[in-house]
Amino acid sequence: MYEEVKDYLNTKRQEVDKSRKKPVGAQPSPWAFVPGEPKENFNEVYPGILLGNHFIAKNKEELKRKNVTHVVNCAQGTKFNQINTDEGYFSDTDIKFLGLQALDIARFPMNKFFQPAADFIEEALANKGVVYVHCMSGMSRSGAIVLSYLMIKRGMSVMDAVKLVRDKREIFPNDGFLKQLCELDQQLQQQR
Repeated sequence: MYEEVKDYLNTKRQEVDKSRKKPVGAQPSPWAFVPGEPKENFNEVYPGILLGNHFIAKNKEELKRKNVTHVVNCAQGTKFNQINTDEGYFSDTDIKFLGLQALDIARFPMNKFFQPAADFIEEALANKGVVYVHCMSGMSRSGAIVLSYLMIKRGMSVMDAVKLVRDKREIFPNDGFLKQLCELDQQLQQQR
């Protein structure tokens, strides 16, 4: 299953990259598109779930405009490639917060966050909330968390979840996260 999911995501990434290439001889811009990077800051990938990057995550006014009631920071921390928000950051709002101190490296055990994040997102949606799930780019860490939610709480297979989210946003969880999601898929299938 892992190879199948990875091949699907690689094919989609190549399609996006090809469609965004500049004509031959065009001068690269300093703001040129990074291959594989989503075009938008966020996308609604499932009703009530916004998957995005760090730009919107620290903008409380923009979150309010988007009716966000819950935030899942999948890159919480102060080091490189992390976003420094916590419950205190949102204390002057009604936003509920879940911080996951995850690193975007293949050997990181992201699966320890699958169930707590799924429960948090499910509670938000059950109460008619809107959840902003993010990391730096809104591709790997946060993508893995949204996929795990769809698998755990909505009964989707890993491939169905990937296709659903990928149709809305350019996600690409790292290899380690993909393997952990495939393991989750097997566990959930055995339970069903």
